[in-house]
Amino acid sequence: MKLVVNRLSALFLTVFLVVGNAILVEQILDIYGLRGHRLLTGIVGTLLVILSFGYSMRKRKKLFKSGGVKGWLRAHEWLAIAGTVIIFIHTGTHFHGIVAIITLIFMFIAFISGLIGRYVYDNVKAELRLKKAGLKKDGLSEKEIEESLTGLATASEALSKWRTYHMPVISILGVMVVYHAIAALYYGGFKI
Repeated sequence: MKLVVNRLSALFLTVFLVVGNAILVEQILDIYGLRGHRLLTGIVGTLLVILSFGYSMRKRKKLFKSGGVKGWLRAHEWLAIAGTVIIFIHTGTHFHGIVAIITLIFMFIAFISGLIGRYVYDNVKAELRLKKAGLKKDGLSEKEIEESLTGLATASEALSKWRTYHMPVISILGVMVVYHAIAALYYGGFKI
């Protein structure tokens, strides 16, 4: 259970640093009067997140068949994180429309659920596997092993459901991004 708490603490620190630094960069750009970054950061951040879906296509062999799945997964993670940071710079502390706010909320939820899957669930699953192997090596029976690892097994089982939330949130996010871009163009145009 200590592992779960440590991983969750690292997760919250990561989120705080990503959001805090993105807002800081956006504020610095505003202080120096550089306002033309809004359109550019919105487009670049969105494109990076879209590119991160190459992993899903490769995993299901729909579009790409070259390269290892682990390499595509790493690319997915880093492109999604970079895209999220850039989109937070795009947003900064400016919350003007309900569509933009809802889109940002879904992006944040998708970001959090991805981090949970990557840094918490994978580590808990690996820790459970290692401890189980160690206890088996010590000669404990399956029942004794299960009793010994109940807390970690429960945490692993609960965290295994993260994909159940991640994929629908990503789908809603995609719809909201398209709607946000259309609304921005319709109501204000793409101002630089």
